[in-house]
Amino acid sequence: METYKNSYTENEDRALWELHQIRHRLHKERKNKTIEEINKEALKKYSDWRKERDVRKVA
Repeated sequence: METYKNSYTENEDRALWELHQIRHRLHKERKNKTIEEINKEALKKYSDWRKERDVRKVA
């Protein structure tokens, strides 16, 4: 992820601040993982979500 300067405060722009916090958390979680590991986890989450969605449709 690209590094950028925060020129706003939490009180000035709540939405941008929330995005900043999310990006910060994701960076901490992924900084020691390879692209392959990140993609594998993402595909697993997507697959699980689709299965759960399909079960709800049938029920």
